[in-house]
Amino acid sequence: MKTGIINSFFIKKHNKGAVTVEYAVIFPVVVICILILIYIGMLFYQQCMMQSAVNRYVRSLAHLWGYNPDNVDYEAGISKKETYLDEELYWHLFADTQKRAKKATESVRNELMAKSIIRPKAGFDVQVTYSNVIISKKIGINARAVYPLPFRKIFELLGSSGYVTIEAYGETSISDPPEFIRNTDYLLQIYEESGAKKLVLEKLEPLADVLRRLTDFMK
Repeated sequence: MKTGIINSFFIKKHNKGAVTVEYAVIFPVVVICILILIYIGMLFYQQCMMQSAVNRYVRSLAHLWGYNPDNVDYEAGISKKETYLDEELYWHLFADTQKRAKKATESVRNELMAKSIIRPKAGFDVQVTYSNVIISKKIGINARAVYPLPFRKIFELLGSSGYVTIEAYGETSISDPPEFIRNTDYLLQIYEESGAKKLVLEKLEPLADVLRRLTDFMK
């Protein structure tokens, strides 16, 4: 009887020691996996935050592009009536594109730094582009950041750089109805004065004749 009790005691003690060893091996792995998942979630937050900021600023920049950049807040927009006095009616001819792009770049970078929960390796690389597509103008904002991966040394041993790059891009047309109307009128003027209108009407005359006959028949 005593022998059985002693054997049972040693078996329980052995099992307890085995469980302790298993916990000691598994627990760090579980903790590491949890930390990696948390870090991945933080990277997804950074991606969403960057895309949201880029989309908001590109829309604001498009609406305020025709105003003097010294007196416009691209984040708050037009907050006082005096700002309307700075509207540049001929911004498409004399606008300082680089000055506007520089101020927008600083505004976007400051907001990204303020709302980030992970600091990028070398800050945020923000680029503002302006393109003229004849009848309208387009504004684009691209934000890029590089973040170190957790356990970066292990990734480097596997041949990876140990970093992940996150980018966000937004693009829209500049909101300027008067400018759009002027461009459209200019294209129509070229269309008529170049003789293209006459040529098109000649080519479409057979089709117009068929449509007239069909209309008369339906009556």
